[in-house]
Amino acid sequence: MVPKRDWNLRMVGADRALRLLPRQGDGTVDWGTIRVGHLDTGYTRHPIFGDWAGGRSWLAAGDGWNTIDDVADATDPLEYEGNPGHGTRTASVICGNARLLDPNDETTIGIAPGLPVVPFRCVNSVVLRLEPHRRAVALAIDRAIAAGCRVISISLGMPFFSSNRSGGMGEAVDRAYEAGVIIAAAGGQVIDSVTYPGKYNRTVGCGGVTWQRRIWQDYRAGKELIDVWAPAERVRVADQFVAPGVMAIPPVEGDDPGSFTIDVEPDDADTGSSGSGASSGGSGSSGSSSGKLAKSSGTSYATAHVAAAAAMWLRLRGDEIERRYDAPWQRVEAFRTLLKHRTAGRVHGPLLPNGSRVLTIHRLLEAPLPAAADLKKAAEDKNKSL
Repeated sequence: MVPKRDWNLRMVGADRALRLLPRQGDGTVDWGTIRVGHLDTGYTRHPIFGDWAGGRSWLAAGDGWNTIDDVADATDPLEYEGNPGHGTRTASVICGNARLLDPNDETTIGIAPGLPVVPFRCVNSVVLRLEPHRRAVALAIDRAIAAGCRVISISLGMPFFSSNRSGGMGEAVDRAYEAGVIIAAAGGQVIDSVTYPGKYNRTVGCGGVTWQRRIWQDYRAGKELIDVWAPAERVRVADQFVAPGVMAIPPVEGDDPGSFTIDVEPDDADTGSSGSGASSGGSGSSGSSSGKLAKSSGTSYATAHVAAAAAMWLRLRGDEIERRYDAPWQRVEAFRTLLKHRTAGRVHGPLLPNGSRVLTIHRLLEAPLPAAADLKKAAEDKNKSL
């Protein structure tokens, strides 16, 4: 049996959830003030994100930032060793609309097409090996908060580092949490241990499942830190889009046992090649310049599903959330509580120690909010490391 190419959208109930959201006069979703901060390799002007020439792309590129070079341009140059194009692929799962490429395409790719996303370029490689890499992520978190992002998506990670080598990443997570910003962070697949920042207490740790609802990347250590599981195997994505005159460097093969080859879809097979790359919170990478569609695997994509779900939840239930919870951090814990205990589908296989389950967005959106008194504040992350 072969899964349908939109199996991930079906599993999480994306279409049903979208039908619950308010609409504008033209029938598109009215996202109000909801924006997602997307921390990755940056963005490319892929047509799946709307009409760039007409100024109608929903990627809010003008509000993004490059914390590597400390400049306002978050464009992914694609001319470096690492994971070029990773930001485009993960963003496409949050908000891409494949029907803009082909009106006859029956799927959208994105969980929430048209959702405003603010891109931040903070890495070349999704593996946060060095302290400067983690410092760039910390700076991007603060930038995203300042830009009014109420959700942050981080498909990056590192399984361990000493507390004095965090680059301030834990402190930045604490600031986001206290401001009520939901951070969805990848569990990773660099080794058999969950990665930071997904391992932090105050982020929402995202693990991956297959189309058969089985755990895609099992963890020997830290499985209890995964708050929710979402699609991560052969997910349909937009491949990187190479601008005229740019020579994209193919990704470097790493020692990551979780990296996977990107497969260009059959109708695009003559437009580019595919390869594999080092990955932590992320997927494999591709040398394709097609700017079209592909399939890839990784907890990067599980994270993108959860970030989109958080944005949808805040948009539909925002007024009620504001009335019910006095402390901003309670928004994060209410979201986590609903994901883990009340609205999700079961992972196939042995029961998980912390009761975590598979993301089901329409149930999340419709579920009664937990009482404020039932929510427990998570421990600080500023000194957490292993």
